[in-house]
Amino acid sequence: LHVLQLEGTNYNSFPQFVKQVEAIVGDQGIDTLINNAGIAITTFLDSVTAEDMLKNFEVNSVAPLMLTKALLPLLKTSAPSRKTSVINISSTLGSIELNTEPEVNIYPDANVYPYRTSKAALNMITKCLAVDLKPHNIHVISICPGHLKTDMGGPNAALEVSTGVSGVMNVIKTMVTDDNLGKLINHEGSIVPY
Repeated sequence: LHVLQLEGTNYNSFPQFVKQVEAIVGDQGIDTLINNAGIAITTFLDSVTAEDMLKNFEVNSVAPLMLTKALLPLLKTSAPSRKTSVINISSTLGSIELNTEPEVNIYPDANVYPYRTSKAALNMITKCLAVDLKPHNIHVISICPGHLKTDMGGPNAALEVSTGVSGVMNVIKTMVTDDNLGKLINHEGSIVPY
């Protein structure tokens, strides 16, 4: 296990980070990239600001794309000899179709614009990456781990972290297939509509 520090929105540091990763993985490359960093700015229509929107988009949408792009040579190195994938940790709250569904809306009185729209954008990035990277034998999906009892989810969240982690790992093991490229899959293995 190697722990490397990276500030996900400091794009100028990515080349050095890639060199550190490359020194560890060598000519094997990276077989699985999990983009998991995220923030949840939960402002509503009456209080949302441009700064809220931009910050959430940068961390939740732009940074995973830029990191994937930076690590793409190492992913391409892995792909010819082993199953290689990019996993974007997203949210069912990013589903446009399910926006009005009570069981999905943990903020039932209003939409939290920055978080929800940034996850919808991440889902589109996932789909675009899936299309672009399929010819390179790199599978790309989004996974929603559920509403977890983390610093972001809070103590009243529905699920323990262990439930989300085991669900995500099971989805990675069983559902990263050609049939699911570019899709959002929840921790229980169900396809979530965009």
